[in-house]
Amino acid sequence: MYITCSESGSITSDILKETLKHLDRKLTFDREEAKPFLLLDGHGSHFKLPFLEYINDEMTKWTACISVPYGTNLWQVGDSSQQNGAFKMALTKAKQHVIKQKAKLH
Repeated sequence: MYITCSESGSITSDILKETLKHLDRKLTFDREEAKPFLLLDGHGSHFKLPFLEYINDEMTKWTACISVPYGTNLWQVGDSSQQNGAFKMALTKAKQHVIKQKAKLH
């Protein structure tokens, strides 16, 4: 599990980089076979040097697909009718898990 936040409440380039680093430490990707894939909205705050350098380094290369910039009123990950119910159920379970872990840690 990886939990973080920013002062502004937005996902920053540093948060994206650190999240991918965490995934790279926890999961094994054979980048010779296929590069891991990341789907992002096109918000400009994501695309700064820390994130871009990380996903373009040969040792930690990721394939990033960028959706409509500033188009969250048109589309967001998990918003299709086919995904929405499953996404919300998974999100609820994840939030419950975080709350339980927080309670254990006081």
